[in-house]
Amino acid sequence: MVVSGVAHAGRTYYGWLYGTEVLPERGAEWSSWLQEQNGQDPNNFHETRWWTAPLIGITDQLELALPIELAWNVANDQNPRTTFDEYGAELRYRLVSQDPIDAPGFVPLIRVALYRSIIDRNAWIPQADFVLSYEQGPVHALVDLGGYGEIDGVSSSHFEFHPGAGFSIRAFGDVRLGAEAHAELSFDDGSSGNWAVVGPNMAWSHGRTWLSAAYGIGVYGIRDAPRVQWGIAF
Repeated sequence: MVVSGVAHAGRTYYGWLYGTEVLPERGAEWSSWLQEQNGQDPNNFHETRWWTAPLIGITDQLELALPIELAWNVANDQNPRTTFDEYGAELRYRLVSQDPIDAPGFVPLIRVALYRSIIDRNAWIPQADFVLSYEQGPVHALVDLGGYGEIDGVSSSHFEFHPGAGFSIRAFGDVRLGAEAHAELSFDDGSSGNWAVVGPNMAWSHGRTWLSAAYGIGVYGIRDAPRVQWGIAF
């Protein structure tokens, strides 16, 4: 028996973390996320980003996304601006079966992505994540180890490490509650952009539609960073 094309309870149960579920072969979904990053000082950096993409199940374990990303930001009381920031492609490969009979408790997934910057036409943005989840009864736990880069053939390059972890527990019906942590840490010398958050999350599904969210409370380098994800399968 193969996995149904209907969206299950929480494509991802987390706000900042990638899940380990992928679409079945020939499945299709429209997915989005919306996030904020708010600096510690009210006059400091603030950014809102919106990512949206069609997702296609190439096989029962391999999924393709073709996203675009828009950004609004303001820093140091300068005039805010909204830009069509990036476009690209992502592949997400689940290393084990999704068959409900054969699927193991531990599920690894590899995500690789390549984006192109609209603002800096010379810049390419590679990304990668190794995600490992474990589910037992109502409890789901996950670790997401991500990498992010900005490679510009003209000027210097920039790389970051994006670690995260969380848990989610089925509370009632299709509603899940939990908590997660996420950080973005630069490899640049003396970088002031490092930050980390910890906070509650929730997930909900209704038929082919799913929603997840997290409110990240700053523990280092940032005031808060909320994020919400949603999708609808076709």
